Amino acid sequence: MIESDFCKNLSFLCTYEASVSEACRAMGINRQQFSKYLNGTSTPSNKNMHKICDYFEIRLSDLYLPEDEFQQTEAIIHRQIQSKSSRPMHGPLAMAFQNQGRSLSKYLGLYLCYFHSFSWKGRILCAVTHLFEKDGIVQTKTIERSRDPDDNAFFLSKYRGQATLLGNRIFVVEFQELAKDAIVETILYPMSRSRLTYMQGVTFGVSSQRRHPYMSKSVWKYLGPNADTKEALKMVGVHDISSRLVDPQVRNYLGEPNVIGGSQLFNFEL
Repeated sequence: MIESDFCKNLSFLCTYEASVSEACRAMGINRQQFSKYLNGTSTPSNKNMHKICDYFEIRLSDLYLPEDEFQQTEAIIHRQIQSKSSRPMHGPLAMAFQNQGRSLSKYLGLYLCYFHSFSWKGRILCAVTHLFEKDGIVQTKTIERSRDPDDNAFFLSKYRGQATLLGNRIFVVEFQELAKDAIVETILYPMSRSRLTYMQGVTFGVSSQRRHPYMSKSVWKYLGPNADTKEALKMVGVHDISSRLVDPQVRNYLGEPNVIGGSQLFNFEL
């Protein structure tokens, strides 16, 4: 069988992965099925093609370029630079985030993340977060987008981070990779030991409009390891607290916007 450019390019991308099996788990694609993509005996469905492009951060059209052209694309050059410059994690926090694959294995997958908005009073922000394992580190990708209800201005934030399970609490630390001007931390605890549906906790961050530090009660709703990212993104945005788009259980967990467990919710005026 003659390998297509797609097969060659997909195989080339896999050379940057610690293992193809780990990549498949992170993408939510069956390993045997992925092997068929690599050897050209099967073509990815639209859903799986989207997962591949999202995971490798590559454009679909680039995957069909001739092999030599593909290896000169901006995405591949960036990946090569990252590969050359990557180093094992060091510093006082290294121990906290290393070797978390087994501890957090049941939590890997896609989530809808809800929290109260300080930019728009009485409204709830919904973001989508993907937890996946790579090189023994549980990493996160979060997309948060919103449109101002008053002037229709559009806001987009993308975060990358890491997660760790310590003392039955999940700690997530993320960096705003577009504006490069904020770090967000979320502390969560599962609400059921037997079934993962919701996790609740607290999110610390900076408001997008006036740049005020704040914290809000947050709820993460688990969609599963193979959830459709496109469908999840349809829920991302700013919602009125009484909107039918907000899960009633989530609304109940979040409660009033100015109280967390009987304590005042902070929005620091600087």
